[in-house]
Amino acid sequence: MKNRMLATLQALACLMLLTLQPQAWAAEEGVLTPLKVLVRSDDAKFIGSKVGGLQVQVRAVATGEVLAHGPLEGGTGDTAALMQQPQLRGQSATTGEPASFNAELALERPTRVEIVVTGPLGVAQSAQSTALSLWLLPGEDRAQRPVILHMSGLIVDMVDYQLAAQALTVTAQVTMLCGCPLDRDGLWPVSDFSVALQVLQAGQPVAQQALVFTGVENEFSGTLTLPGAGDFELQVTAIQRSTGNAGVYQHPLRVPAAAQQPQEQ
Repeated sequence: MKNRMLATLQALACLMLLTLQPQAWAAEEGVLTPLKVLVRSDDAKFIGSKVGGLQVQVRAVATGEVLAHGPLEGGTGDTAALMQQPQLRGQSATTGEPASFNAELALERPTRVEIVVTGPLGVAQSAQSTALSLWLLPGEDRAQRPVILHMSGLIVDMVDYQLAAQALTVTAQVTMLCGCPLDRDGLWPVSDFSVALQVLQAGQPVAQQALVFTGVENEFSGTLTLPGAGDFELQVTAIQRSTGNAGVYQHPLRVPAAAQQPQEQ
């Protein structure tokens, strides 16, 4: 009788161990929680590979532990859905598989995370950071319901500049942060943008000139007269009047005492 009871107890103990082991593993490893992150340019489309992509880091706010990190890459998304069709509550404009960062986080408990995004990485002077904190619940799918961050600004870059005597001619390129184009009659008309060239010396402006659209997509150009020789800073600023989106490009410029020959960047 005793032997039979002992065998029964041993069997029950083994069964309990088998039942508890998967639960202990799940508690130790956490529950896989899908996460998708997208970043949208203010008044434009999603930011992705066209402008060098973005870098994403997801960290636990309480501990500082980095839970996931990596590049955000892909296309800019569906133009019609993003820019032309009305957006109703509950509907998503993420059709067309726009650029995203995807991860699976192993969460043991509800976790407040901070998502930090840096870029665009293709144009150093236009790179910036934005961040968002939120709660993630173990097993709750945030890939089907992605997290969308927003970035404001413009990409301003140099096409070329030429220096002949004391005349400085500059051609700059301006786009939305997603790389979406500026044109005369497009979704982002050049009439909504103001682009200017300033030349500074010792931090003070010494010459300035508005840059005008050249007729080539994204390009603005103008010429000004420098006050003389010396070390200067060339600065191009752009602003979208309707939104306040802005961008800046800066470049050192040395003008020799006799600047007679054309000089290219």
